[in-house]
Amino acid sequence: MERRDYEYYEANAADISLEDITSSEDNVEILRRLRDGDDTLTHLTLDSERWPNNFHIGEGDDLGWLGYFIGKSECLHNLHIWNFLPDGEGGS
Repeated sequence: MERRDYEYYEANAADISLEDITSSEDNVEILRRLRDGDDTLTHLTLDSERWPNNFHIGEGDDLGWLGYFIGKSECLHNLHIWNFLPDGEGGS
């Protein structure tokens, strides 16, 4: 994957196909809400499990775009990250 910087994301944000940068329709909706400044999206959970209203990170998800849209959001107040270590690799 090529290295991308802030200017890359700024230049391409309006034209990027959200369906091409994520693994599910639920994730597309979350990215759309982040991109469009949905003021009802104040909490977001990233998870390896598929739960309603969570961003499920799976194969095909471009975390660079996710990070860009989270960083640009003026409404998101809480970000929770859960369950990313394989079974048996968690700390105590």
